[in-house]
Amino acid sequence: MTSVCPKPGQTLVLFLLMSKKAKIAILGDFPIGNICDEYQARTSFYPTWLFMLYKAFIRSDEFDIHWIIVDTNCKKSTQLTVENQTFHVLPGSKLMVGLYTGYLYNRWQISRCVKRIKPDIFHAWGTERFYGLAAKDFKGKSILSVQGLLSVCCKRAKMSPFENKHRLYEKGVLRSVDFITTESPWARDRVLEIAPKANITLCEYAIEPAFFSLERQLSDEPSCLISCSNAPIKNIPLAISAFSEPALSHVKLYMAGASPERYPDLPPNIIPLGRLCRESLIEHLSKCWCVVHPSLADTGPTAVKEARAAGVPVILTTECGAKQYVKHGESGYIIASNNKQELIEAVLAVTKSKENAQKMGAIEVERCRAALSCDNMYASFRELYNNVLLS
Repeated sequence: MTSVCPKPGQTLVLFLLMSKKAKIAILGDFPIGNICDEYQARTSFYPTWLFMLYKAFIRSDEFDIHWIIVDTNCKKSTQLTVENQTFHVLPGSKLMVGLYTGYLYNRWQISRCVKRIKPDIFHAWGTERFYGLAAKDFKGKSILSVQGLLSVCCKRAKMSPFENKHRLYEKGVLRSVDFITTESPWARDRVLEIAPKANITLCEYAIEPAFFSLERQLSDEPSCLISCSNAPIKNIPLAISAFSEPALSHVKLYMAGASPERYPDLPPNIIPLGRLCRESLIEHLSKCWCVVHPSLADTGPTAVKEARAAGVPVILTTECGAKQYVKHGESGYIIASNNKQELIEAVLAVTKSKENAQKMGAIEVERCRAALSCDNMYASFRELYNNVLLS
C-alpha cells in the first residue's frame, strides 16, 4: 500500500480528522442474522470476511461505522446499533427486477440512507448486484472492494444469462470509483485489464479463526477435498475427469458444495457431499490429505485460504488469486489451468504418504495465518481509510 504524507496545507485537515471519528458507510451482504435474530434468514450465504471486519471494529473505536444492508424481505427501513456500530436495513427489489432496471429502486434507497448518514467515505463490497453501482453514485470519496470479477469469468466459462448481463455494469463501476481493493495480485492485474487507471490497494480479506486451530487427523486412505459451488468457472468437471482415471482410483475425492443429483454415475472414489454447514466442512478439512481447487478464474478463493490456515496442502491453478499462500512443490502445487495430467501428477505427489501430506501442509502455515487474520485485515483497511481521508 502506498502511504500518503500530508502536504503543509493538509496539516489542519489532518488535525480536524483526528479530533473526531471519521464516518464510514459500508455497503455489502453483511450477515446481520448473526447478530440479530430477526434476520436469521440472511445467514445462509455471505462473505465471511465482512463479519470478520465487524469483529475488528468492535475492538477499535477509531471510526464511526455504519453498515448498509439491503434485504428484499424488508418492508421498511430499520436502524439498530450493535457493539457501537450502526446497521441500516433497507428494503430492496427482487434480483431480476433490479438487473433490468439498473437497480434503480435499491440505489434510491441507498442514496436516501447515505444522505442521512453523511459519511466521509462510502465503502462498497463487491461488483455483484448493485453494490458497485451505489459506490459509483456516491458524490464523495468511494472505495470498492472486489470480491469476484464477472467480466473475467464470462470470458473463461459459460456463465448464466444473469451474469453475462450484469458484467456490463461491472466495467463501468471499475472505471468510475475512486479507490479499489483486491485480495490478490492476480485480481489486481485482472482489474487493470478492465480499468487501466484504477487506484488499487491490496488488502487481504480475513477468514474465520476456527481454521487457525483445526486439529489434523488424516483419513487412513488418501483423500482430497474440493470445496466450491457448482458454477462452471469452478471447473468441477476437470477434477471429476482426473479422479476418474485409474491412476487416482485409490484416492477419494469429496466434493463439498456439489449436489449428488447434478453429478450422477460417478466412480466410487468420487463422493459429492452437497452443501455443508461450517462444522461439517471443518471436519472434512481436518481429515483430507489435500485440497484441490481447479478454478478457471478466482480472485481469492476462500477455500484455499481456509485450507492453508488449517495446515492443509493445496493444489490450485495459475488462475487463482490465492497463489501467494502456496509454495509450489512444498506446501502444494500450482498447475496450469485446465490441465488434467498436471492435476493427476500433483495429487499423486501430495498423497504418496500420510507423513508427506502432513509435512507439506505445515510449511509456512504461521505466515498464512498471520496474513489471513482479522487483525491484519483491520490494519490494512485502517491504513487505507486514513489515506483516503487525506487524499
